[in-house]
Amino acid sequence: MTSPENLLVCSTVGEVFALNKTDGTRVWNSKLSGVGYGVGALFVFDNKVYVGMNGHLVALNLADGAVIWNNPLSKMWWSEVSVLVTSTNSNSKTSSYEPQSSIVLVGSFGKVCGIDPELGGTLWRNELKGGGYEMPCLMLDSSTPDAVLVGCGKRLYKINIHNGQTIWKHKLSKSIMAPSCVTMATHQSSLQAAFTYTGFNNNPVAQQSRRHEQERQSGGG
Repeated sequence: MTSPENLLVCSTVGEVFALNKTDGTRVWNSKLSGVGYGVGALFVFDNKVYVGMNGHLVALNLADGAVIWNNPLSKMWWSEVSVLVTSTNSNSKTSSYEPQSSIVLVGSFGKVCGIDPELGGTLWRNELKGGGYEMPCLMLDSSTPDAVLVGCGKRLYKINIHNGQTIWKHKLSKSIMAPSCVTMATHQSSLQAAFTYTGFNNNPVAQQSRRHEQERQSGGG
């Protein structure tokens, strides 16, 4: 059996795969029934793989790819989904794949939700008032472990991860141009980004932009 640390999880065309990083063999693959086709936003935490795709959030068992639960996120329609998972106990010393208290944060269609990682139910939803219906960008900051920073439209929000309440919000621009995506960075997040690559694993904005371009060219956007 392949250990959790040696798994590479990937997604394409509506499926999720797990490979052995050492020899490249396939350990499992999971077809997400009822979710449609797309590239899933992936986040591995504890013993689960969280997949955001087409307005759904699906939790898979990291060991065998079995579906644990599927949350068809209310009012997020079939939009792309941003996914983050964070521990709700900042003093936890467990390893990254051992069970611990956590919350799943998802963003899509101008909204952010907190999801119960065990049962998959929606704990809270923040409508990001004034942010429009763009893809929210989510960022965690270790200096404030009980909050998530969210960029959407032309605004920034700081949101309590436990109850979804807005701590503060700030309008960045008074431009009359159509709302757009917001990017964010801190010193810490930039250092972390240096160890990643040019994908959209947890904020698949590139995929959303490609879809809008396809709709425009086909006359449907």
